[in-house]
Amino acid sequence: MLKFKPYRIVVNGSNEDDEAYEWWKSSGSDPAKRPKNMDDMELRRHPFFSPRHALYEAMVYLRLLKISRYRAGQLVLAASQQLSADIYINPPGMRDAVIGMDNESGIRLAICPASAASARPSNQYLKNSRVRFMPYLTESCDQSDSKYADDSTLLHELVHGVRPRQFEKLKPQTTNDHWTDLEEFFAVMIENIYMSERGDREVRGGHQAGANTLPATRTASYQFMEDQTNYQRVKDALKREKLAQELAKLDDIPFNPFAEFNRAKRDLRSI
Repeated sequence: MLKFKPYRIVVNGSNEDDEAYEWWKSSGSDPAKRPKNMDDMELRRHPFFSPRHALYEAMVYLRLLKISRYRAGQLVLAASQQLSADIYINPPGMRDAVIGMDNESGIRLAICPASAASARPSNQYLKNSRVRFMPYLTESCDQSDSKYADDSTLLHELVHGVRPRQFEKLKPQTTNDHWTDLEEFFAVMIENIYMSERGDREVRGGHQAGANTLPATRTASYQFMEDQTNYQRVKDALKREKLAQELAKLDDIPFNPFAEFNRAKRDLRSI
């Protein structure tokens, strides 16, 4: 396991819980034989630590280093320091694919980046937030999945994980549009700011697959805020989220709706 200091972030390449789950499923799924404490397995080093586990940890660590080079990324990483317990980044597996699903018919046995990234923020039952992230393609993955192994995807999931209470409140608030819900809207906004800061030409225009992209420019940021729904969601986020308030100070990043809101307020005060 690798601790990403000085933040409360631990990278653990162990997939012991997924191995235990797959063994149980293949042996008949007898409830009496279901492995116990699989959540705890995600927090410990694999008993047979291998080069495969070490490679995963090294690749995720490199993604975190890249995130830490940008101001938007630094703010997300710093938010982990307010957690009561470390947040863990783990490789996804079959068990992760079924968590939160009504049935197992939709499992992709090939755990690829596109289907793998997710977060389970801490709650009354789970002490540590968990992020599942795949930083590379496995043998059976399609090349189009490679974009989901990007550091921006990891940053997006960390936004969920470092704000467990907000996640719990916002995730059920569906938006009935391509942003899915208010939690995903917020996470994509921060991902977009990060992508704009690192020099991307385009950012995400929604959370759901197939959503149009937006230019990563100040003009696009201004136009984004002209939409009253976007404006209200950004305004509400600035009221409740310390992370949004800090990101609003980075007004030299081209696409930054939080900074755009503050600029509009200043312009109104100057009239």
